[in-house]
Amino acid sequence: MPTVAIFLQGLAAFTLAALGVFIGMQIAARTGAMAEVRPDRWHTVGKIPKLAGPGLAAGMFLALPLELWLIAATAGAIGIYDDHRRLSPAAKALLLLLPAVGAMLVTGLWWVGPAIWIAANACNLLDHADGIAAATALAACLFGGHADGAIAAAAIAGFLIFNLTPARSFMGDGGSLMLGTALVLLSMGQGPVVSAAWLALPLADSLLVVISRLRQGQKPWIGGTDHSGHRLLRAGVSPYLLPWLYFGLTAIIATLARML
Repeated sequence: MPTVAIFLQGLAAFTLAALGVFIGMQIAARTGAMAEVRPDRWHTVGKIPKLAGPGLAAGMFLALPLELWLIAATAGAIGIYDDHRRLSPAAKALLLLLPAVGAMLVTGLWWVGPAIWIAANACNLLDHADGIAAATALAACLFGGHADGAIAAAAIAGFLIFNLTPARSFMGDGGSLMLGTALVLLSMGQGPVVSAAWLALPLADSLLVVISRLRQGQKPWIGGTDHSGHRLLRAGVSPYLLPWLYFGLTAIIATLARML
């Protein structure tokens, strides 16, 4: 794809996502889709809209073929419902089989289904502090080495401008589940190893949380402030720097994976 076409589509994706996120913020305030201060969450001030998923999906429409976009949108729709009605962890896990199985049928790749189920949950877990999930996904798409990834990166940037500290919008489950699914769909053409590289930090964070909670006799799917980002913040890393730390690490990993 010519560079000018990539730039124009990226600009359109950024605009659609930013506009969609802004509209989602207004709708969230009216429908109650707001993240409130809770003891098992990091943010401590005010209510934050968490309905950025539709805006992200709108931007991603330009980065994915229609049949793949519908799969990502299905994962996002599950998350949007959860943002409003609070699905149980078991129900959400079962519903995520829909986009996972759908992706296997559409792509003909057996590994894509399990990868989507894992990636969606991993991105959901990584979305625990301002900007880090979006910055991680932005780096993966931007340094993944193909045009669709660059357009997707522009869409993510349209959300990230609202999500950096101090966040004015959270992506919510509607955004994180869709984003994890989209990362697999965008990278699958380069094989499972590259997909794993794009998702290295979400996977590492999930593994850290699961092991930590199991060792303490806790359920892994219950919220908490023991994620990688929380630990780094407590260690003194600035909340303004934290997203760019995740961005840089993912950029290095994605670049190495593409080269190798």
